[in-house]
Amino acid sequence: MKRRHLAALMALAMVLSGCSARPEEPPAPEPIKIETLRVEISKNDQDPQALLQEIRELPELLKAGFDAVAEDTGVEVGDVTVTVGTSPAATAQAVGEGSVDVAFLPAAEFVRSGDGAAVVLAEAENHGLSNAGSVPADWNGSEHATALVPGVRQAGTFALVCAAPTAYGAQLSARAESGQALTWEELSRARWGVLSRDSLGGWGCLAVWLAENYDGGTVEQLPDVTEYESFEALLRAAAAGEIDAFPLQADARLDVADAWTLGEDEKSSGGMSGFGREKSVWEEVRCIGVTPTLYTTVAAVSAGDSALTGDAFQNALDTVLVNLGEQEPGSMAAFGSAWFARIGGGDLEPLRELLELAG
Repeated sequence: MKRRHLAALMALAMVLSGCSARPEEPPAPEPIKIETLRVEISKNDQDPQALLQEIRELPELLKAGFDAVAEDTGVEVGDVTVTVGTSPAATAQAVGEGSVDVAFLPAAEFVRSGDGAAVVLAEAENHGLSNAGSVPADWNGSEHATALVPGVRQAGTFALVCAAPTAYGAQLSARAESGQALTWEELSRARWGVLSRDSLGGWGCLAVWLAENYDGGTVEQLPDVTEYESFEALLRAAAAGEIDAFPLQADARLDVADAWTLGEDEKSSGGMSGFGREKSVWEEVRCIGVTPTLYTTVAAVSAGDSALTGDAFQNALDTVLVNLGEQEPGSMAAFGSAWFARIGGGDLEPLRELLELAG
């Protein structure tokens, strides 16, 4: 009897032991250890001596930045070197071949010459927009007034294709908001305003939007196109009834919202002369299309190094640059942008299309 009782207790203990067992947690990933991180900055339009002066303290600042986030990111960097490439093409080639680990260079040159490299970051604004998406109606009306969202980095540049408050602009807007796709013939009858060819948001974004939506159509094929010097000049032309359609940087209406309904002899609190309109800019400047995003400056890593292409290192680099921008904003000038945000290789396809269009 005692033996059976003892056996039952032993069996119960084994069952309870099995029930209370906890699954083993996966082991923590091994830290990524980089003995020397080789950073190269592409030679840009800055004075060479000024650029060399700016990068003098960067190795120490970057090293301190990686040390500060090592525990959280699992990336340990022993030393950092910073060099200046002789040209954007040379920098693209260097990171592609693996003779440098991280390169900061023009996005266009990366697209042309960056074989063997992977893009990880692009220039950004240190704020996002309260609106997003590619549906034009989501950008229209005072109820959809765009606001800036601080602390949310918005990479690259995209534009809204807008209709002006003219009779024909109203026709385009009505068609677009009814859900009907605008035809090339309809766009061709409009008087267009654009910025110069070297403006991504004022020309480049429109060029890619036309090519993607209208079988390779180009800005040059539009019969009536006038160039303006700024987004404010475009908006003034729209308010004066000189143009029917134009590309506009997504947050540009914010800049003129107060002045839009002031008389032309009045000034807004920001000192801008009034546009002389009766209704708000949100009601009168209507979005009829949203363009793809284009980029000017990118950070790329050597694609042949799995430590550099992994999320851990890319998150660490992103965090280091964000902290550097907040703590030492003057040190960011050498990189070509005050802020950066994560992107992937596929995000550069619209820029590749634009370069192909340009020949």
